[in-house]
Amino acid sequence: MPYRTQTLSNRDPFEPYDTAQITHISPQMQFMVRAIVSSLNTFRRDIEPLNGNSGITTDPASVRVLLCGDAADLRQCVNAVSEAVNDDPFILSRIIVAIEDIVPFAHDILELSKPQIVEWNEADYEEYLIERVKRRNDDFVIGLAIDLSPTIRRVRRIRQLLEKDGTLIIPNEGKGWRTAYPELIASFVVDGGRFLTMIDCVPGSAESIRDSELFPPLERRLRPTPGVISMRETSMAVLHLPPFGCILTLFYFLSVCPFQNVYISLRPFG
Repeated sequence: MPYRTQTLSNRDPFEPYDTAQITHISPQMQFMVRAIVSSLNTFRRDIEPLNGNSGITTDPASVRVLLCGDAADLRQCVNAVSEAVNDDPFILSRIIVAIEDIVPFAHDILELSKPQIVEWNEADYEEYLIERVKRRNDDFVIGLAIDLSPTIRRVRRIRQLLEKDGTLIIPNEGKGWRTAYPELIASFVVDGGRFLTMIDCVPGSAESIRDSELFPPLERRLRPTPGVISMRETSMAVLHLPPFGCILTLFYFLSVCPFQNVYISLRPFG
């Protein structure tokens, strides 16, 4: 059963969202959902500057959030936001999802009340990708960008799309970024903006990122890349089985095993 985000209920339609009430079992997901809703929340409060910068004011209805990264990860993020705001179209329609694989968002492409889906192929020219996200005559501003699979090439493009006082959130900096690209990193904070990493902002992120590399999700291990299944993964899978009697038979295969698939059989009692 997928983890659910606590829904914000019992509020007037025009009342600002209280992002402190948004909770999620994943601290990283909770942090991202709160940041997204908070950035898009300003339209509820007349006209309010981005990031508390009193020198710049923007019509809140023109504020957008840009999400980049793996399509499956962003699908989970958008689902969590949708649950948190009860499918509020004014929130969801101002999210831009830039991804290479648009299949997980195929049902959202033609829905005006859903996030805007942009095909983002790293093989394309930089100017072409920027124009796909924001055309020259578009009057909206991007106050927050979240990149879950950051590369320096994409961070440069985000810098051109993000407002000078906007915020960029990434899981963690690449090794040696600040030494090799000091001007690029500094450009995100020189005009009142923010360059945030979840590893610094969210307790336990370092361990979570390390574990995600050591223990890929079980479903990814079963389908795309058959191989070793760790006891840690399978124990978590057993914890999420329905509370009725069944016999779970797991066949573990080491990397040297000639078989290419892993079989899981469920046989109900009686």
